[in-house]
Amino acid sequence: MTVALLFAGSAVILVIASELFTNAVEWAGFRMRLGSGATGSLLAAFGTSLPETVVPIVALATQSESSDSVAIGAVFGAPFLLLTLGTGITGLAVLARRGARHLELARQQARRDLGVFICAFTLALLCALLPHTARIAGGAALLAIYGGYVFATLRTGSPAEEMPEPLHIVRWRPGQPHAAFITVQLLIAVGLLVLGSQLFVEALSEAAKAIHVSPLLLALVVVPMATELPETLNGVLWVRSRDDTLAFGNVAGSATFQSCVLSFIGVVFTTWRPGAAGIVSGSLTLATAAGLLALLWRGRAHGAALSLAFVPWVGYVVAQLVTGGHIGG
Repeated sequence: MTVALLFAGSAVILVIASELFTNAVEWAGFRMRLGSGATGSLLAAFGTSLPETVVPIVALATQSESSDSVAIGAVFGAPFLLLTLGTGITGLAVLARRGARHLELARQQARRDLGVFICAFTLALLCALLPHTARIAGGAALLAIYGGYVFATLRTGSPAEEMPEPLHIVRWRPGQPHAAFITVQLLIAVGLLVLGSQLFVEALSEAAKAIHVSPLLLALVVVPMATELPETLNGVLWVRSRDDTLAFGNVAGSATFQSCVLSFIGVVFTTWRPGAAGIVSGSLTLATAAGLLALLWRGRAHGAALSLAFVPWVGYVVAQLVTGGHIGG
């Protein structure tokens, strides 16, 4: 019963937080005169990436017996689930909306976001072969790649001219909300996202213990189900409002943040020995990203094709459960 209540409570918190967050991010991008691509790939991605960033930091800070495995698994598991299940659910949302059944966005957005992700995540994987000193240089390179990505993203796209839906916490006030109100709503939303994600992780952890799941498998599969919920829910909300650029930018931009900043944490501050399970999931992640890049090369993809992105993740989870978490070795 306790686990069920945790699941239900965290789900309600995450839904409310996602609505507050998407609304505030749209206003922040509007006030800052950013294009939709930059708003989704940078502002939204940074905010919704906080939960999965917290997981490895907290795991390493506790210095428990399984902290290294949890941190490494979280780094590998987050982009794997986001690009597969997150994109798949976004595709289903595209199919479910009225009218256009295709995701439409600027060509350069998909090429930039997914291209940078593939380069950075490949570098992170290769760092597993290096000694710690060389890995520090690799981690610095990952941060430099993200800096270049941010600069390139800010230079693209035209600012939105149409005002977003009224800011939720001051809906009764006409016109543009003050920056202070936008900031307050963002902080409330991020706080609720972190709280909801942590409650979901706790519920999943209890469920995993009951079925005797290993710490690495927990971090690779179970924890990302909670930490990637904000990106997935935001994507669905933006697809429903036909903001495809924001929807895809939130998913792909978050994956790019993870491949650079989150991977930096793993590469520099852990043993960075992912083992066979991590290498398999990492390879599947890169294959999924390459497939999505080919699919979205022209900036347009049918929702049915996008929905198939979840297949690698489901196959991996089933294989892990069937083998008791010993796939690949």
